[in-house]
Amino acid sequence: MKKLLAATCIAMSLASALILPSCDINGLNSDNSGGQNGYSSKKATYSKFNTLATLVVTDNFNDDAVTDKLLSLNEDVKAYLDSLENSLSTSVESSYVSLFNAADAGATVEIDEMTYTILSLACDMYEYTQGYYNPAVYYSVDLYGFTPRFSNYTGYADISTKMPYDRTEEVNKTTYVTRGIEPDEHYVEIFRDLASHFGEIELKEEGGRYYAVKPDYTVEGLDGDTYSLAIDLGGIGKGYAVDAVSAIMSSYGFEYGFFEFGKSSYSIKGSHDQSGNWNMSISDPSTMGWTDFAQLELSNICLSTSGDYEKAYSIGDTTYCHIINPMTGCPIQTGIASCTITGRTSAEDDALTTALSAMGKERAVQFINENLSYMQVVMMMRNADGSCTDIITNCPDEIKVTSGRIINTVSDGKIIL
Repeated sequence: MKKLLAATCIAMSLASALILPSCDINGLNSDNSGGQNGYSSKKATYSKFNTLATLVVTDNFNDDAVTDKLLSLNEDVKAYLDSLENSLSTSVESSYVSLFNAADAGATVEIDEMTYTILSLACDMYEYTQGYYNPAVYYSVDLYGFTPRFSNYTGYADISTKMPYDRTEEVNKTTYVTRGIEPDEHYVEIFRDLASHFGEIELKEEGGRYYAVKPDYTVEGLDGDTYSLAIDLGGIGKGYAVDAVSAIMSSYGFEYGFFEFGKSSYSIKGSHDQSGNWNMSISDPSTMGWTDFAQLELSNICLSTSGDYEKAYSIGDTTYCHIINPMTGCPIQTGIASCTITGRTSAEDDALTTALSAMGKERAVQFINENLSYMQVVMMMRNADGSCTDIITNCPDEIKVTSGRIINTVSDGKIIL
């Protein structure tokens, strides 16, 4: 029996006394209430990569010159996100990632500098996490029904998009592709095997032009269909965009605000009004994000979060989420319901939260202790009955627990279970 869960991103709220009910001014939402020293906040939203991004800037908008700067910033952010989507999105057939995916095994594909830079970072994070971050799980993600062709609300896709490995069922006398039926184990295994060759991608720069060479490796489906390596850089790409937009904000002289992409990647600048930190609430996975389990006070920092309930569905007693464990080729069943990291860059944090979620408790704790002791890491564990009560963190004194309990201690910056 199929049961669909709400397609909900992990919600993390940034609470500020200055972000109030707003009206629309030149495409930017604004509170007109003023604030300390004349400061107020304005917000803009953007729809990219099948999700939303939000820009919030706090400044003295009583000054017309500051408002003009914000309008210019807004246009630059729009242009940058358009460029990013046209380079990386698997939903854009002409994007460089789509062209790479469509190329034959062993082919050399010309890409732009943006794709080259982000793919290079993805390769570095693949090595750094021993393969637990792997953007080549593209076919596994599609196999389990988490690509854009599947509706987040019904789990169905139109039959015109059917792939040889899809499961189908009849709905309302019409046949649709569906993610509510267990996939064939043959495809689970061959797509896991294919993704394991991500590290064989070769990147080249020659005369100011950029190239990616696909691994000369293929796998074969049950009906003889051949598949070469395919990638999705959307996750790390969103984090990279957060870092880039933060830099654009700085270039305009804006010191306060934040940019977030998909409610999972954030770059926080300063405090909300020169008087304190932003208050970050981390959502409780067991309540589908309607309540929080912890809060952090943050300023001038990047962070990312991943969760096992973001885009999820159930078949019988088993729940499947969009995070694929590259070692199994299946959605994660590691017991880590939510993972949040602050520090480094948003792009790196995105890769790290995904990797830690796939590692599972013991391996994740070991990795944190060996590599991330200088960062803030907060993980919410899922119990066998689906509830979430246990928190593991290397910063117990810096978080306010609002639900659940911290089950570890910290000694010399290391987590002790």
